[in-house]
Amino acid sequence: MGVGLERWSGYTVRIMGSSLRSSSLSFLLVSLSSALVFGQAAKPAAYTVHKIVFQGQTPYSQAAMESASGLTVGSPLSDADLQAAAERLMATGAFGDIGATLDGPKKSVDVIFKVQPVGPEHVLRASFDNFVWFTHGELVAELQQRVPLFNGSVPEGGNIQEAVQSALQQMVVAKSAGAKVSSQLVGAQAGQPFRMAEFHVDEPSILIHSLDIAGVPAAFAPGTNKVVHALIGAPYDDGLVGGLSERVLADYRNAGYQEAALSGLKSTVVSSSDRKVGVDVTATLQPGEVYRVSKLDWAGSPQMSSAEFTAAAKLHPGDVASQSALLASLENLDAAYRNHGYVDVIVDAGPKLDTSAKQVAYTVSVTSGPQYKLRDLTVVGLTPAQRKEFDSAWKLHRGDLYDAGYVKSFLANNTALPLLRGMSAGVKANEDPDAGLLDLTLSFVKETKS
Repeated sequence: MGVGLERWSGYTVRIMGSSLRSSSLSFLLVSLSSALVFGQAAKPAAYTVHKIVFQGQTPYSQAAMESASGLTVGSPLSDADLQAAAERLMATGAFGDIGATLDGPKKSVDVIFKVQPVGPEHVLRASFDNFVWFTHGELVAELQQRVPLFNGSVPEGGNIQEAVQSALQQMVVAKSAGAKVSSQLVGAQAGQPFRMAEFHVDEPSILIHSLDIAGVPAAFAPGTNKVVHALIGAPYDDGLVGGLSERVLADYRNAGYQEAALSGLKSTVVSSSDRKVGVDVTATLQPGEVYRVSKLDWAGSPQMSSAEFTAAAKLHPGDVASQSALLASLENLDAAYRNHGYVDVIVDAGPKLDTSAKQVAYTVSVTSGPQYKLRDLTVVGLTPAQRKEFDSAWKLHRGDLYDAGYVKSFLANNTALPLLRGMSAGVKANEDPDAGLLDLTLSFVKETKS
């Protein structure tokens, strides 16, 4: 984030942003606020826009940036318009710092924006779970027409995620009246080294009517048929994580088929009502060949040494490259960081394939993020007697490093406390990355028997 004001020729405005995160288990909610800093005193004036220039490397096209700013060449422009344009760009959440200046004669002025995009750690991949009326390409192309700065990902703060959700809502309603679209932010976890904005059609229910997977090897037919049978009648979901493709391919990836993939995945709507949509799904399985591990390396850190990682790993050189064994190995490292306050940690082990030798090498990397301490604890849903028992057992206090493992373990074992038996708890963590502080809310409710 910028902290100073650059003095440019002409009228200058500078906007800077800051962020605050809120997460609930794997879900991450983010808000962005901005403060306006003025350079020279703005004087009422009218200009004519000759050119719009964006200085600084961004992943966005000139046309997309102009559209997001709201300015057009040839239009009149006042000082207030310039400020509003800079604020519109900042409100997208795509930029950490924006400077704007006017240069040239009033009747033919160049509008120059100096932009600093947010870092990749503040960008979320967009996942579309069940928009069965569109192919992925059609969906992305339509969204890019409706939301100028959408490029397959969205900033964690700002208004782009909301704009994408609104555009999806309009697109889906045209296919199914009364449809409702929601979105949520999903945090990284072991084996998923990215955070994402997950978009989902809540109404109508999208259900798999039939599922046909061609190209299944005979040895895997029983297992694949079992997965297919379980998916028929279930909600359709082929998002980035945990969707249909991952479920079908799990057995193959666990058996070392590193390049296993579903090609030609196609969903066809075969029935539709206000409440339910039935979909026939077809795809072809391409298993590839079995790979073995050539190495699984972790350089080590104070949270877990290289020797500790190797000793706890479920995958070793020479083993079949099992995805489940790799994830189990990474989860140990992920937990070691989360239990020491690194709530935003991202653990990655991208495979490097040797296609001729059919071997795969993994080099583990960790992006730790800030280390959090507990600032405030709020407990709701307990009677005075239950709260007294809770307080006597709870050991994570204000100023302590936040220990995600302790919270999970405490809540899983709260039946050991007599007055909390029959209670379940929800967890919400509000993170302040700049301060390295976290506010924790535990909400207890009495379980009901179904």
